[in-house]
Amino acid sequence: MLLSSQCTRDGAVYRSTVVALEGDDPRPPGGLAFMLKNKLGRCLTRKTLHRRLPCLTWMRSYSSDCIPGDLLAGFTVGLMIIPQALAYGIVAGLTPNYGLYSAFCGCLVYFLLGSTMELNLGPTAIMALMTMQYSQGGPEYAVLLCFTSGVIELLAGIINLGFLINFISQPVISGFTSAAAITIASSQLKPLFGLKLETRGLIDTWVKVCSNLHELRWQDLTLGLACIVVLVCMKKVGAVRWPCVDRSSRAVGQRILRQTIFFTSVGRNAVVVIVASVIAFLLDGDDQPFTLTGFVEPGIRPFALPPFSIEANNQTITFTDIMSDVGVGVVMIPFIAILDQIAVVSAFAKGRTFDATQEIIALGVATIAGSFFGSMPITGSLSRTAVNLSSGVRTPAGGLVTGVMVLLALTFLTPCFAFIPKATLAAVIICAVLHMVDYEVLLPLWRSKRIDLVPLSVTFVACLVWGLEWGILVGIGVNLSMLLYSIATPTVKVTTVLPNKQHGGYVLVTPSHGVSYPSTSHIRAAVRKAGLRQAGGSLPIVIDCTFIDMADYTSAKGIKGMIEDFQRRGQVLVFVGLKPRVMETISALHEGVTVCPCFEQLDEILADGQTEETLGALNGGERNVGGVVLSSMIATPTSDTSEAANPLLSTTTFHEHK
Repeated sequence: MLLSSQCTRDGAVYRSTVVALEGDDPRPPGGLAFMLKNKLGRCLTRKTLHRRLPCLTWMRSYSSDCIPGDLLAGFTVGLMIIPQALAYGIVAGLTPNYGLYSAFCGCLVYFLLGSTMELNLGPTAIMALMTMQYSQGGPEYAVLLCFTSGVIELLAGIINLGFLINFISQPVISGFTSAAAITIASSQLKPLFGLKLETRGLIDTWVKVCSNLHELRWQDLTLGLACIVVLVCMKKVGAVRWPCVDRSSRAVGQRILRQTIFFTSVGRNAVVVIVASVIAFLLDGDDQPFTLTGFVEPGIRPFALPPFSIEANNQTITFTDIMSDVGVGVVMIPFIAILDQIAVVSAFAKGRTFDATQEIIALGVATIAGSFFGSMPITGSLSRTAVNLSSGVRTPAGGLVTGVMVLLALTFLTPCFAFIPKATLAAVIICAVLHMVDYEVLLPLWRSKRIDLVPLSVTFVACLVWGLEWGILVGIGVNLSMLLYSIATPTVKVTTVLPNKQHGGYVLVTPSHGVSYPSTSHIRAAVRKAGLRQAGGSLPIVIDCTFIDMADYTSAKGIKGMIEDFQRRGQVLVFVGLKPRVMETISALHEGVTVCPCFEQLDEILADGQTEETLGALNGGERNVGGVVLSSMIATPTSDTSEAANPLLSTTTFHEHK
């Protein structure tokens, strides 16, 4: 009874142990019902519940000291997200109100499920662009795409697929985000110049804009450029050290001055949009000089299921037809959303650990919930998260304030949105994505590892030419190919060791990492080359297995063939420091393996001294460096596996290692 109660408290019922103690069949019970019951029991533990509902943890320690920071941060991000959401709705090819529909649900859901205090969930430039590419059928496509993306994200979180993001390197991410920023900025050239064109893709946009410059509206262009200049200047306001500002002073006047400068900087989007709207309203008449946003549907969209079928032109477009039209976007949008989410959380973690699985689950739930209110796909926003953190947010409750502000804007301010000039929204978007062009990564890559510029360049060019979805897949493919090539052709260090009183000399071969089936051919060729060239077919070959911690069936079979080759030549082959699990894999196929536990015992195996004369003949005239190592070689990862008789006995190029 004591054992049973203890197991229950720990969240798992080990009935088989109790049965064994009572003398019954000790085999654990099987069946689907038991598995589900056991899984459910583990999920309902206190620890799991707090991990999946982080609000239960931070709400217990919430105090009045957190309220000012959360209110200020939530209000500041609200000033930022409302104009951005209006602009992103237009980028997505929808009306501006769909951007606002996407802005509140993520904040409210992350308030409950978010594991970090600063992240802001909502519409982003990349998600808006991806939505535009795959929702050509209208807002119904965008909302349904939001629902399917949320389902995929939730499933990915439940089955712990977040680790797949680790296979995407930083150069690939930098190339993708830089190309996305240029693509998004280019898509805003039409409203910036006041042109009404149908374009698709980066190149098509630039060609049509340049060929229709004679039709531009100078009023829109002037307003848009002026807004860009003002936005850039206002952003710099917060970074300037003003002589009149004393950052260490606690005086009321200084505090008001610092807050004024801060809000001027972070609330620049709202300020510019309000001023431009007032100008457009004052100039409104029979001849409106600017192209306006127009009517924005007021109010919050009623709760409703996503449209799984659409009636258009007296025809019914089924769910299958919609998914067929969307194509690869069904997978690409949640993939990019998860990538952005994890990247933003990682950028602000600053050494703190975070639950990637919980972040993906929160993203999935927020996206699904948003689809019931007309949202387009969402993800974590880097710029708003940075503002949230700099505003002094203390808990995820700051997102609750932001969500309420968006709901109030939808309820009361939509008539005012009709006078927002499209050129102003274009300026807001262009300024918001300029910082995404990651040119600063080029110099560190050039200094550290220039080969990483290849996946970055390939991803960048492919995203610009073929589209974001195919570009990032090409970049990932190139990066993984480079990774697999390095695994298949590891560095093999070959060192000739001089004879001493204990042994007659030998050739030491050191592979840089484990032996797996892609690298079997390369390592076997390197050992064969060392046995024939450095050892002359007679000196012992000693393989340092320090870095070999794994071996599969294919590699074990290759090692078996290598051992047999050395046995036919009568040449000694010794494995030093071979780990037990690797030894088990190899010995299952071949028992005649000479293994030395460590280098201290190697002399006993090589104590016959029959190799000293051969060593002198092979290396006559070379200098003794340090009295031990006579010559040192590196097997470069280049091999020719074209030999028909035995493809594993390839020719490997050797270079002197200085």
